Amino acid sequence: MKLLVKSLLASAAVVLFAPGVSAETLRDAVRFAVTTNPAVKASEAEMRGATYELLQLRREFEPTVSLFGETGWQKVDDPSNLSIEDNDVGKNRNQLGLRAEVVLFDGYRRSNLVYANSARVDGSIFRLLDASETLALNATEAYIDVYRHRVLREVAKRNVEKHEEIGQRVRALVEGGRLPFSDQLTIDDRIRSARLAQLEVERALRDANARYERVVGRPPSGGMTVPRAPAPQSLEALTQASVTNSYRVQFARTQIDQSRFESEAILSDRLPRVSLFAGVSRDENRNGVTGTRRDESIGVGLNWTLYQGGRRAERNALAEQTSRAMSEQALAVREVTELAARTWNTYRTNLERTRQLEEQLRINRLIVEVYGDEFEAAKRTLLDLLEVERARFNVEFETVGAQAGLAFSTYRALATQSKLAQHFGLAKSDLAFDPSFQDRTKDDPLSIFNISVEPLSTEPLQ
Repeated sequence: MKLLVKSLLASAAVVLFAPGVSAETLRDAVRFAVTTNPAVKASEAEMRGATYELLQLRREFEPTVSLFGETGWQKVDDPSNLSIEDNDVGKNRNQLGLRAEVVLFDGYRRSNLVYANSARVDGSIFRLLDASETLALNATEAYIDVYRHRVLREVAKRNVEKHEEIGQRVRALVEGGRLPFSDQLTIDDRIRSARLAQLEVERALRDANARYERVVGRPPSGGMTVPRAPAPQSLEALTQASVTNSYRVQFARTQIDQSRFESEAILSDRLPRVSLFAGVSRDENRNGVTGTRRDESIGVGLNWTLYQGGRRAERNALAEQTSRAMSEQALAVREVTELAARTWNTYRTNLERTRQLEEQLRINRLIVEVYGDEFEAAKRTLLDLLEVERARFNVEFETVGAQAGLAFSTYRALATQSKLAQHFGLAKSDLAFDPSFQDRTKDDPLSIFNISVEPLSTEPLQ
């Protein structure tokens, strides 16, 4: 009985309180991964690039001022309009001028470009936030995987120690003539099998460490603990929260808006373009006429394409692009709904499986203790004892995996709702701009040009 209690306490210490002075918590690992991973940095650069491209549209609303001029030699042969002194005579010609133009109306092309690019910026923000959720989940999985293999390594190590302890007892009994020599060979074989199992677990742990370093950005260090996240309450609640909060679904919505506004910008050429212009120029020896000339102008210009072939097909093509974006949003909703259902199913299965395995492990440990006493009393054979030891080891192995799977499924439920990064203390403002660019341009497209692109935190978050 003392041996059983000792074994239970050792297991609890490993599973629940992995020691370490400089322990790296799951929260630290995820925050470091999300704030330093190159994949997230690439998405952040995409978001910033889209924002600057939106701000470039300021030039569409401001005057265009151009300075033009030329200098060179010219000879004009035009006897009907030039004097004898000027006709067919080479002269130096110079010109210098200044022209300004501002668009007054362009069929709402510029406004729709602002709306479309605002939707694009919001979309890039949701893509960045979704990438952060994915990376947070990957980092969580990598952390739990290292933790799981560390626990399995201890389980395998104890299994070797247990077989070696049985081996010592068997050798003493063989030397005393109470057991045949074949039993010694049998236990030696089982000890080697246990060592091979430990060797395989250690290899798997090294692989888990390598994946951890790739995902998180640094090797695992110190003790590790894996608390469970808040569990989902029901499939209905999980599905509703997932569809409502999903960054993937919100990104798909911005694609619909972007497609619609881009279509409106393209179709704006069906309306007139009106601009105000003013200019001044000075010419010397212009068109062969000796002397200087000064021109000043101010007025309103109109450009209106009244007919152009293929417009109906163009409109239909643009409508199909918007229809495609709407279908992709519906597909995103279905995918998130399925993901929520699968996550719920996995959580429920892991919960029940963990309960049953923990109970089975408790029973197996009792059986091992009883068989050990009966083996000493010659009521059980060595093979009987070794088989129950094998069963206990297999169940303990499965229990560790089930406990890790249950913990991970709670974090996966948060990721399905796009709440995992927030759970680890990473606010949206730590990761991306506020996805409200469309709202800012709703009443006044020009108001978007008053914003400034502030830098996000570049320091790794612990």
